[in-house]
Amino acid sequence: MHRGIREFVRWVQQDENRELVRVEKPATAKEMTALEHQLGAPLPTDLKLVLGVFDGASLPNGVLLSARPGPGNTIEAGLKALAEDSDTSFLDPELLLPFHRTEAGSYLAFDRSAAPVSDTWPVVDYDLESGERRLIHRTFDGWCRLCIAEWTAVDYEAEFSVEKYLAQGERHARIEPDVSIAHVTVAHAFRRAGRPEEALESYLSAGRCVPAIFWSDWEALKLAALLDYPAHALEAGVRLGKRAPSSMWDQRETTPSRVAYALARVAPPPGDEQEPWMRILDQLVAQALDPDDEAAAIGIRKSVATGERHPPLPHPPQEAEIELPDDLEAQWAHCAAEYKAGSLREDDLLLDPRFAALAEIHDLVDLLRIRRGFGE
Repeated sequence: MHRGIREFVRWVQQDENRELVRVEKPATAKEMTALEHQLGAPLPTDLKLVLGVFDGASLPNGVLLSARPGPGNTIEAGLKALAEDSDTSFLDPELLLPFHRTEAGSYLAFDRSAAPVSDTWPVVDYDLESGERRLIHRTFDGWCRLCIAEWTAVDYEAEFSVEKYLAQGERHARIEPDVSIAHVTVAHAFRRAGRPEEALESYLSAGRCVPAIFWSDWEALKLAALLDYPAHALEAGVRLGKRAPSSMWDQRETTPSRVAYALARVAPPPGDEQEPWMRILDQLVAQALDPDDEAAAIGIRKSVATGERHPPLPHPPQEAEIELPDDLEAQWAHCAAEYKAGSLREDDLLLDPRFAALAEIHDLVDLLRIRRGFGE
């Protein structure tokens, strides 16, 4: 039995935690075998070990599903819900295998399509409303270890805050350093805390994971361009420049010409050091989404190659959804308030040309150092 499974079972069974949990009687070997026959594949060994101790449980973070047949908080009912939501057969061998229903209503499920052996199935979070799935744990043991780390943390009962959010992400990243969403959580928390340099490092860590959250490198590139960190921008740009289906750009939440523009902001002057940058820009031109995007990317590439200080704007254009006073000092104060409120974003500061005059007298990065607490 893996350490995380052992700790999970022990914590759930401890008398002092009885007010936080409610367990069901153990699943029988017959019930688990029947479920495996229904699935056409064995259950992960660690899950069977847990179900053999308690077949379902109400936990502080949701409900562990039962192996028994029928409706309710059961694996079978979860399978049917996922089959209906994804418009596929209940017997599809690649259908996600749910084992937990979160407090938010999503399912934690094994991704049976990701590996041939049940004990190597990763865990994804599946949202029934949006259909979005995200790899959230590399193993079931990793989920168990994070549960215990959260439930025994000194801040577990503390009010939700930026610091608590950061601590949660850091715990996940320590337990599963190869899971992208853990580093993205840390990066989000650092941004909220007004620590853009550390947020940048965490977004880059997220981008190095396989699979990575699709938009993590774009978030990293925006911060690198605003901070004027060429090496960090180049790392994110290399991954963003790799050829991908056009649909991937929707998931990255950007366009090739916008990536090109961000790179142009920190690219070196003409010379030998430009070679890797030009390769990325060539790849971005080739992946343009439409004629306007292509024309913008070509223009931006040319400006980098010739050493022009101000590259042409990308497509589509960006305009912040805020009004800007004419007076620059009033504008700066207004931007600080709007950034703290969440109405002004990094995309605006990087891509909206209206901020160029303000950038001449103020370092826009100082806006990123404003703390944005939850409910503050």
